[in-house]
Amino acid sequence: MNPEQMIADLESKAQQLQQRSHQMQEQIQHAGSTITSPNEAVTVKIAPNGALQHIEFSPVAMRLTHVQLSQLVMQTVQKAQIQAAEQVASIVEPEFGGTEAMDFLRSFIPQPEEEEPPPPPEEGQVMREVSWNDPAQKPAPRPRPQRPADDDEDGFGSVLR
Repeated sequence: MNPEQMIADLESKAQQLQQRSHQMQEQIQHAGSTITSPNEAVTVKIAPNGALQHIEFSPVAMRLTHVQLSQLVMQTVQKAQIQAAEQVASIVEPEFGGTEAMDFLRSFIPQPEEEEPPPPPEEGQVMREVSWNDPAQKPAPRPRPQRPADDDEDGFGSVLR
């Protein structure tokens, strides 16, 4: 093969690679995920990089306790982040599948947690849940340190009063 043909082949391959790269970039830009919780209380939109772009609450959310709502938000966000990450991985899989780069990318895909929120309270039922910021859960205050006895060396007492 002559050098001119080799250069032409390399230029052609580089051009094809650039086109595929551009296509992948466009597909990734349009990837992302919008998920609604099973009870339709929460809807989230996640960007291709996993960032939360939008969150919306339906009137159903008003019937949930603050703990139930926070759990539902976190579960819905996590599901949407997993879906967005899987979309991005499937876009780059044809070019990088089976490589360390693909394994590295897949290592960042969150693993789902199999926890369902507790059921909403029944009509007329008052439900109180303890959460991580409940004042009853705070540790007892530590005792204040006792003031040191007066220092009688110079007769003026402690300088730390």
